[in-house]
Amino acid sequence: MKKFTVLTALLALILLFAQALPAHAEMEYRFWDKKDIDTDFAWGKTDIIEAIDFELYVGYPDSTLRLSNNITRAEFAAVLARAADISGQPGPNWYDGAVNGLIAAGVIPDKSGDWDAPITRLEAARWLGRLAKAFNIPVKDPNEYFTDTQDPEATYARQTGMMYGVDAEKKLLGASELMNRGQAIVILLRVAKNINVDLPSDEEIIQAFREALEDVNAGIRYMEENRKVNPNAYELLPYKRVTKEYFIKGMHDMMAGFERGARTSRVDGRNIRVVEKHKGIAYVVCESVSVDLGLSRPVVSRLRKIDGRWMMTQGAGNKENDIYYVNEWRKMLGMTPLF
Repeated sequence: MKKFTVLTALLALILLFAQALPAHAEMEYRFWDKKDIDTDFAWGKTDIIEAIDFELYVGYPDSTLRLSNNITRAEFAAVLARAADISGQPGPNWYDGAVNGLIAAGVIPDKSGDWDAPITRLEAARWLGRLAKAFNIPVKDPNEYFTDTQDPEATYARQTGMMYGVDAEKKLLGASELMNRGQAIVILLRVAKNINVDLPSDEEIIQAFREALEDVNAGIRYMEENRKVNPNAYELLPYKRVTKEYFIKGMHDMMAGFERGARTSRVDGRNIRVVEKHKGIAYVVCESVSVDLGLSRPVVSRLRKIDGRWMMTQGAGNKENDIYYVNEWRKMLGMTPLF
């Protein structure tokens, strides 16, 4: 039993950079106000965690999510552009690239208005309706509508499933209400999972995944040799296919492992399969193998297209979702599902 426990602990560290983090190290657990996910936003918990795992939402520098805070027009434009992988001409304002890109795509009509003002649910719905048309997102229910607005773009957002209301029974959008950050995060994942134009090939995603593993192993070698957290070491990675947030978090976790006397090992991916892909996000599952110890387990990795480049994100994964993707992977390999 003791040997099994030690090997299990080693495996958890060995596969650290390959997304096999134990539950307590999931990305959302670095936010000190994470409890709000389970209390005020339990209705969207799975989507919020997934959006964080894909780094669609990274929170604030003080390690807070602030889910109940209103989101401004500029902030919503920025995260919406991130979810749709849209960029435009940058300008003097931090949000200009996102806003200009969304205008060019036909999502936002123009640049008028106060961009520091909170966005209303009606305006957000209008943007989402235009986005659904711009990316040919199909109508799911042509009979859906809102009772507190007859705006055609908001209605289209509801019919395509891009926007839901605050009261399903009364079909209320909450048109005059302000959108909070928790609601916006749920929308981000919804957008990313419904844009299915210009899909990448499996080969493109798998190549990016393999290059990310090379970055993983370069990070492991650096930590073995230096035993210190150095964000600048990111520049030494051969491909930079892992996000910097992912890399730095991994360094901290490895340092914690070293302090416990744990070991590291290079990792390899076998039987790599793309089990789900969209325009800007993808799920990859493989048999992640410790090269030095020969231990292995199936691992779910999340990749997102950032400025036209597929990157492995920091997400440790939602456990329930990971079971689904592992089972899909097993079916692709001709194996029976685990559960």
